Amino acid sequence: MRKLIIALIIIVVVIAAGGYWHYNRLHPSTDDAYVKAHIVNIASQVSGRADQVLIKNHQQVSQGELLFTLEPKQFKIALQQAEAKLAVEKQSVQSARDNIAADQAIVAQKRAELTLSEQNAKRTLALVAKGQASIAEGDQVRSQLTVAKAALQAAQESLKQARDQLGPFGDMNAQIRQAQADVDQAKLNLSHTKIYAAAAGILDQVSLRPGDTVTALQSQFALIENNEWWVDANFKETDIGRINVGQSANIVIDMYPGIRFKGKVASMSYGSGASFSLLPPENATGNWVKVTQRFPVKISFIGQLPVSYPLRVGSSATVTVSVKSQSS
Repeated sequence: MRKLIIALIIIVVVIAAGGYWHYNRLHPSTDDAYVKAHIVNIASQVSGRADQVLIKNHQQVSQGELLFTLEPKQFKIALQQAEAKLAVEKQSVQSARDNIAADQAIVAQKRAELTLSEQNAKRTLALVAKGQASIAEGDQVRSQLTVAKAALQAAQESLKQARDQLGPFGDMNAQIRQAQADVDQAKLNLSHTKIYAAAAGILDQVSLRPGDTVTALQSQFALIENNEWWVDANFKETDIGRINVGQSANIVIDMYPGIRFKGKVASMSYGSGASFSLLPPENATGNWVKVTQRFPVKISFIGQLPVSYPLRVGSSATVTVSVKSQSS
């Protein structure tokens, strides 16, 4: 009888061990998993002094909501200076255009004077040829014709230089385009004194206060987006071969024991976690010990997340994948 009991116990243990092994084969699990979400570092595009801080730590905000402002005075002054410079450039260009118009009138006048000199020279030289005018009179009209040609050439050269210096008219003028670009940049800088939420989410690490110095592109606090949550689960390489994208998963978060969240395999890394570390393992030495590697697997939550169990970035979780399933 005793032998029978021992035999039954052995059989039960073997069956239980086999069942446990079979279950683990079909349901690889890991507790090396952490809740993740997209985190946006909120920073100003320009440097300045904080004016209004309209938010507080751990506050939920909507996309496009005004978070804080910078003192705008210096940026308004910069805009006024840029606009004044643009006005000066436009006046300068208009003055240059007026000068060009005057040079054009001078060229027309010199061209008319040259035409008159040519006609006068033609008549006088004809009279000289007939002996009806003196040679001195012929020399005089030739000299006048040469002077008229030189005057027209000088006027044309002056007009060309004025046109080359001014460049294109209107908005295509280089000086006006540069001044307009300065105005646009000043307007953009002024608009950057108001910092808005890039997405809906929850603010964290907010310590900004009115009067604080804000440096451009330096993160002031974090915004945790609440539109997408997932779990980064690190599975052993002995399990990773049975896991595929689309398989369903159960997620248990340590802060909510007994509560199961449904998820699915969204993507799988093609490099182990150690491969991307600052000091990757070097196995060329003679005292190498084999270490089972882990591969990150992204597990997306399925369905509407319960409001009564808010997720928090970095919280620990246990993930179990059903390798027999394949959700769409």
